[in-house]
Amino acid sequence: MIWIQLEHPKHLTTIFRNLTEVYLYCIFPECDLNWTMFLVEAAPTLLNFTLLRNQHPCVKPSEYSSQKTNMLWEPSKDWKHLNLKLLVMAGFEDEDKVTNYLKLFMERAVGLKRIDLRGKHPCDECNAMDLELESTRSLVDKASRYRIKERLTHEFSLSVKITIC
Repeated sequence: MIWIQLEHPKHLTTIFRNLTEVYLYCIFPECDLNWTMFLVEAAPTLLNFTLLRNQHPCVKPSEYSSQKTNMLWEPSKDWKHLNLKLLVMAGFEDEDKVTNYLKLFMERAVGLKRIDLRGKHPCDECNAMDLELESTRSLVDKASRYRIKERLTHEFSLSVKITIC
């Protein structure tokens, strides 16, 4: 677990310049995702970027967990990422938020080859999930991911492969 203070990417590039993979998890679903782009901007050799939603409610936060904070990110003018190839997103439910984030991501990561949109992972910590309800939710989540893919396909001439998992 890390704590990050939002800084201008130029200050972080010396630290993140050789970073090729970033895996962020336990992101609060109600927070804007655009703040994650400051990490992408600060890591010019980044190839793979993964974002996962907050864990199941049964998982208790540790004493070192952060508080919910919605950070705002201002992009550098005309900034583009040339090396990023894969974006993986899992567990995010708000279609508009995800679609807007993916649009921004595709505009900035000009070398992007693939986006994987995944549903929620089953909880390994508890047995409280109703399998029938979870099955129905999974179908709704998958339909939502397909709608996101359709919206992006209609707005962009896609050279990016979008995979629904």
